[in-house]
Amino acid sequence: MKNKTRRIKGVWLMWLVMIGLALPALPARADAEFSDVDPQKNSWAVGSIYLMAQKQVLTGYPDGTFRPNQTISKAEWTAMIYRLFDKYRPNLYATGLQKIDGFADVSPEHWAYKPISEIYSHSFNWGVYGLSNMGQLTFRPDMQLTRLQLADMLYSFFDTRLIDRRMSPNDICSVVSDFKDIPYTMYGNKNQYEDAAKTDGRYDAAGSAATLAGEVLPVLFLGTGKSDCSFGTDAFSNAQASSLASLQASGIMTANELGYFRPLDKVTRAEAVTILNRIYNYLSKNYWLGDYTTIQLDQTGAGSSGGSAGSGGGGSGSSGVYNPDTSSYYPDWQDTGGDISGSWSNDSIVNVTDYFDDKGVLTKNLQNGEIEAAVLPKENRYLTVDLQSQDKVDLYLILDGKIAFLKQEELPKTIELDGIKLVGFRTLQRNPNPMRVGGTTATLTVKLSVDKPDTSKPGKKK
Repeated sequence: MKNKTRRIKGVWLMWLVMIGLALPALPARADAEFSDVDPQKNSWAVGSIYLMAQKQVLTGYPDGTFRPNQTISKAEWTAMIYRLFDKYRPNLYATGLQKIDGFADVSPEHWAYKPISEIYSHSFNWGVYGLSNMGQLTFRPDMQLTRLQLADMLYSFFDTRLIDRRMSPNDICSVVSDFKDIPYTMYGNKNQYEDAAKTDGRYDAAGSAATLAGEVLPVLFLGTGKSDCSFGTDAFSNAQASSLASLQASGIMTANELGYFRPLDKVTRAEAVTILNRIYNYLSKNYWLGDYTTIQLDQTGAGSSGGSAGSGGGGSGSSGVYNPDTSSYYPDWQDTGGDISGSWSNDSIVNVTDYFDDKGVLTKNLQNGEIEAAVLPKENRYLTVDLQSQDKVDLYLILDGKIAFLKQEELPKTIELDGIKLVGFRTLQRNPNPMRVGGTTATLTVKLSVDKPDTSKPGKKK
């Protein structure tokens, strides 16, 4: 009798766990807490976790845990997209050749059948489909997604709006070649390029790239180097490179500070909700959000374990700067000796759409958008920054997420980079002049150094 009771309890617990994954959960309390979400270890994701839990996008388990380090499957990712972007149903409204009638491995009884069958049409080019031994279209819903597989899938999501069309093939090549763990090959000869694309086994019998096998296929480029690089005829290389570079530039999925994208690492639940939140904010920032969802995320209502909603990154209730693009908090600015003044801003995500030359100079006509750039200090301890422009242009300076606002009159400025791994820049036109023909031009100059530069003027006593 005892053994029978144990079996019944075991079955019941198993079903509880499955319910936490497969079904929409009960309404979450605004102050819901998860026992295994550490406000310190999970600080980069804690805001997104509570925000998405409140909206039932990805919920916790009956035992009060969220399991942030547990990996997600393609089906789980699809269900999350389906819940958050409730107007996004490409296959439901597809017709003709764009319509997919079904997948051999996703029956109507599958818990994620509805999200999978209503989202994925033939407009999804990479990372979604495969073929069975019988030549049938397969989805592999239970496959645990790697970061590269998700990046490939994101190329086609939201009408390819996650791909930055402002980046040239040369820009994309430059970004991708900086990843330490994304292989690429550059061919100066077009025939060699095309031979490589045909003979390395990257395409299956259906003409789809082999992205579901857990491989990291090399990206193929035409050219002789980073300054002379373009796309060739291999559609998969072009798409994967465009996706990786765009996700890096937008901050949706990025390499770490050492340049590693970790392509074969599995996507965790914490990563998934953070990526979703960044996508949501990216679409909102570009005024596309209304095309895909009716759901309003209250970014300031994202709770934190052990503290009240909106109280900061930890459970202590300490103040901080809220970053709406990542739904997380950064601690207050700690002066590093750079004598930075100015007010705080909430736009503390680093985008990279513009690039410094080898002398640390970047000139741009701001009619085409503000300057958005970044540098990696590496072993350097000091940064000197200056900004010259026709009209008044101010500068946001972002140091590992902590942000300060510098008026142009405060520049040039030398800042100490004690332990800083990433410095971002974003200009802000003070009073844009609509009457100026051709816009205004700004020149941003940066100089990194190991030793503190002498900022005294000639003839001035130290």
